[in-house]
Amino acid sequence: MANKAKEETISLYIKSGWKSIFSHIRFWDAPLVEVEKLIPKKGIITELGCGDGIFSNYLAVSAPGRQVLGIDIDKNRITVADKGLKNTKYVFGDIRKITIPLSDTLILFHVLHHLGSHKEQEGLIRACKRKLKKNGVLLIVEIHMIPSFKYALGWFFDHFLVPVFFEKRLYSKIYYRTEKGWQKLLKDIGFSTHVVNLTSGKPISNIAIIGKNE
Repeated sequence: MANKAKEETISLYIKSGWKSIFSHIRFWDAPLVEVEKLIPKKGIITELGCGDGIFSNYLAVSAPGRQVLGIDIDKNRITVADKGLKNTKYVFGDIRKITIPLSDTLILFHVLHHLGSHKEQEGLIRACKRKLKKNGVLLIVEIHMIPSFKYALGWFFDHFLVPVFFEKRLYSKIYYRTEKGWQKLLKDIGFSTHVVNLTSGKPISNIAIIGKNE
């Protein structure tokens, strides 16, 4: 089923220029399939910083019971993301400033380390908590800061490749946190947390920090 949903999602981008190639790359280098399994099959799912919508569309294709909303600051990427699926909606906006809609699940997939500071990360996570339903889930996917080639590769991608391809600049400052750092931040804000290591089988070290709004 996962492979069928993956192929269906990739097929949505066939006429999207080089984003067609990027959709293949994204399933290769990021744990999209693994993270989808951590998300409820029903409910209002909001992805903050959805980019080209590859993961949001994959969530929608994988489970029609999900109502998926994607929000991003790049109007061009929002246009690419919107493939007309009945259970998706895409909105332009700065996730640090907009009013986040009340949701069952909020997702920040490779987003927080691109914000302007650790303080901005905390502010956004606090805003997320206010907009989660009772027992709702905040799912954060981040680079796992462990001494390894996979971590070094992710560091290089975020500092140099992402800025060149998506931000039209040569370098970007990145704000990572350790596994314990993410857990402490979420617990201080009021979430109960657990962690899933998503590094196996991927070229980059990834971790999911799951916060429950109890």
